[in-house]
Amino acid sequence: MIDIKFQRGIAVITVLLALAIGVLICSEVIMRVYHGVKRSGNHFNTQQAWEYALGGEAWARQQLNEDIEKDKKTSRVDHLLEKWAVAGQKMDIEGGSIQIDIYDMQSRFNLNNLITEDGAIDPVQVNILKEMFSYLGVRPAYADMAARWASYADDTDNMYDSDKNPYRAGDTQFGSVSEMRQLKDIDMKEYRRMQPFLSALPVPVTININTAPGPVLASMTDNSEQTVERLKSFIEQRKLQLNGYSSPDNFISGMGIQDEEIVDMLGVSSEYFEVRVIVEYNGRKVWLVSTLFRDDQTGEISLLSRDTSQRFSLGNSLLIDDSNSTDTAKDASSNEEAEEQADEGDGEDKQDGQ
Repeated sequence: MIDIKFQRGIAVITVLLALAIGVLICSEVIMRVYHGVKRSGNHFNTQQAWEYALGGEAWARQQLNEDIEKDKKTSRVDHLLEKWAVAGQKMDIEGGSIQIDIYDMQSRFNLNNLITEDGAIDPVQVNILKEMFSYLGVRPAYADMAARWASYADDTDNMYDSDKNPYRAGDTQFGSVSEMRQLKDIDMKEYRRMQPFLSALPVPVTININTAPGPVLASMTDNSEQTVERLKSFIEQRKLQLNGYSSPDNFISGMGIQDEEIVDMLGVSSEYFEVRVIVEYNGRKVWLVSTLFRDDQTGEISLLSRDTSQRFSLGNSLLIDDSNSTDTAKDASSNEEAEEQADEGDGEDKQDGQ
């Protein structure tokens, strides 16, 4: 009798053990299926967000195309009161939103202006950059370091070869403003302050006086007290020019600029633009920065680059139409720093973009 009860007990335990194992296996299968479905859903949503980002880029192309078609009937001028320049444009979509900003890259100082065609350092351009850095509260010495970084002359190796983690200087054109972070002993807070006012365009370009912010314009003046006041007045008057200035002469004469190289740097139209897009879709977020070239002669718009590695916020235009832009530059850098910290966990959403 005892043997029968014992055997029955063993049988019950065996059945319960088998049942428990079966439940565990089923749970594991269900969890794997659940995570697989979730990963697939996340991947789909990210891909869909990427397609929306490309749609935002296409929309920006359309705005720039409409602008140049309009200019054909009037005059070839680009300014901040045009439709493409409206900051913080947002479109609601099912499941999220698209934010788009278009920036005039010729409102910024082009780092590749620092060197001549044969790779030599241009002292006039270096001095202009020094003036801008001083205005922004950034050490002017970075201008010299940037010029030496880009110069074809191989005289910077000792600066970087002796570093704890040695690396070579660029010794060629800047491919991106982010290369400034490689300058020896650069302070990242200062980099974030200067970054919104710099570009790295493939060829020397003019600076558009209709869109350039205060620090960029101030860098080409003598920065005397009288000139600073005239610059503030110019920027205030610029806000009232519904069609923009059709010639840089007003700025040149008003600021008393006599250096021919600086005069030749000034213009009223632009060919290079940066499009920044943020897409939020079903809990996924995608950032896209596209650089576009719009040919002045043909009106054709071509893509120069796409970057999905940057994290940023929109709605606070970097092309500040204000003569006192130093504080705004600091605010922009603080916002960018906060975005970087907040979005460190979203790196999995990066797309190749090619």
